[in-house]
Amino acid sequence: MSVDIKPGGRVSVKVTKSPTNEAAAKTLSRLFAKDPANRQARRQRKKLRESATEHRKRGGRLWAVLPKAPRLFQPTAGAACTLLATPDVLADLRSVDRFVELSPAT
Repeated sequence: MSVDIKPGGRVSVKVTKSPTNEAAAKTLSRLFAKDPANRQARRQRKKLRESATEHRKRGGRLWAVLPKAPRLFQPTAGAACTLLATPDVLADLRSVDRFVELSPAT
């Protein structure tokens, strides 16, 4: 990473170019979902997913068939978010550092 960020602080993430592979796009989507400003969208997706859960009998017991959760955030160049710098977030940011610009949040 170009910026030395310690766990426990806040980090501002800005996407400089769109990800070129699916793994990086998923990682950025997961990171953007952790932004507190996106909490409402996550709650709404959870309610929709729970309501779309199908229950079937399997072996005499109810079996819940969960639909796949849709990707809420598809960050493109210019998108930004602010995250809490936990060890797992820092590891994810290291894996996509060629697509993002990091700076300590104020």
